[in-house]
Amino acid sequence: MKRFLGVALALVLALGIPVAALAQQASPGAATTQTGSTGLAAQSCLSANGTSSAQQTITVPAPGGSNSIYFDYINAALFTTAGNTTSATAVTVTTTNISGTPSWPAPNGAANSGTAAALPGAVTSVPGLTGVLAIPIKSLAGTAPTIVGPTAQASTFQFLTACWHVAP
Repeated sequence: MKRFLGVALALVLALGIPVAALAQQASPGAATTQTGSTGLAAQSCLSANGTSSAQQTITVPAPGGSNSIYFDYINAALFTTAGNTTSATAVTVTTTNISGTPSWPAPNGAANSGTAAALPGAVTSVPGLTGVLAIPIKSLAGTAPTIVGPTAQASTFQFLTACWHVAP
């Protein structure tokens, strides 16, 4: 009896495991992939790099229909070319056509940030806009959003880059 149960158990294990494994796949050998949190990578990028003391703006084309632009990457930096004076106005990167109209001030000590003049040759990154965003920023549906550099400041060049994808 023990021998019969042993043989029966061996047959069930030998035949049962492969059948269960095949039943879990739609087609044997199908590739498995894994994506990031949104599953969508930035599809388009634009840059606005100043070569003079002028305000820079990135305007993303409207996505059409009820779709929105999702910013995955934004980088904003200020480059001081010569000693400059302080300004009473804070240097701020702003937006349009994004819910809440977010803005990001440059840190104290940045070019004309309202506190201390930056040294010549200083490059200041705007906090919160230093590259890949942890959570994409969504524009209003069907609109062309913009990332707008600070008001033009003497001896300060602006560098803006934005990458995005379109989704509902």
